[in-house]
Amino acid sequence: MWSVTVATGTLTVLVYTYFRYKVRALRIWAVSWMFFILMQMSFYSGNKDAVAVFYSFFSGALLYGVLVHLREHADIKSSIKPEIIGIIPPLFALYGIFLKYLGIPKEFLLNEALYVVLSGIFFLFSGLVFLAMRKSWKKGAFYLGIFVTLFGLFVVAYPLRVWTGGQVVWISIGSLLSVGIAFFMIQFATSKEFLFLEREVGVRVSLEPGANLIDLNEYPILKEELKDFPVLVFSRTLNLPESWKVYFLTSEERKNAIYPTNLPYMIQLASEYFREAKTRGLRGVVVVDCPEYLVMYNGFDSIAKFLASLKDFAITNEGVLLVVIDEGAWTPQQLVILKRLLE
Repeated sequence: MWSVTVATGTLTVLVYTYFRYKVRALRIWAVSWMFFILMQMSFYSGNKDAVAVFYSFFSGALLYGVLVHLREHADIKSSIKPEIIGIIPPLFALYGIFLKYLGIPKEFLLNEALYVVLSGIFFLFSGLVFLAMRKSWKKGAFYLGIFVTLFGLFVVAYPLRVWTGGQVVWISIGSLLSVGIAFFMIQFATSKEFLFLEREVGVRVSLEPGANLIDLNEYPILKEELKDFPVLVFSRTLNLPESWKVYFLTSEERKNAIYPTNLPYMIQLASEYFREAKTRGLRGVVVVDCPEYLVMYNGFDSIAKFLASLKDFAITNEGVLLVVIDEGAWTPQQLVILKRLLE
């Protein structure tokens, strides 16, 4: 009952946060916790088939939400190697052989235990994905990954704990792990690493909604004026205000790095930032301070379309897009197009 109570609270927080910020993964994770509650109720009522079914739905929805969030909010090239999913079938087979040699009846293994163990393997995979996210989302994803991984091991051990008895100990361990997952999922889903604006912002932006070109010499002044505001910036600059949410554009793997050709990911981040800022009653500010670098990898036409898309999101959400340029690095024709697009 304690697990069900905690799960219900977690479900409530996820649903509330989803309706407020419209992050897709939150909706999927909320559904997964509904299946967790149904699984716990089935376990205490003794319906083993329902336990197997809801375990599988819980693990499947959790993994689906993790992968959706990874695809939409992380540079996959530098986050996780999807080929590790290939180890699941051999692990599953080896574990089945191990249980058989322990003397556990084949009839038991062919019933609910088989499906529960497979669910546990997917919990393990979800935990690995959360751990891979730690480069971008720090401790929140790390601790959540640890608890999901441990819960996966706990679920994989389902045949052993049912066959050996000691239900009080196993139930206590399961409850502690589920409470840990709930706690760190709530912390993760409401954190600055997951959302853009974790705390109330006391500073307001006086800039008019829309887009502007900023000369390279004006950039230091802009940084000083907005140093206390949670600006979202795509940058090649190291000396930026601490309050800014910085994504560094590079071909190297590093924290909060985005590959320079991953324009759709930058558009995704900017659109969600603008929407979240508008929800908070703020005028969001997105800065692109290295368009010349992006042109090297994508070409001028692609970057012009990219900046036009960012401008549309800024206007729609009453935000501000600022593009820092070095006029000497552009041809006169390119400057005319940029000014027509952004001013």
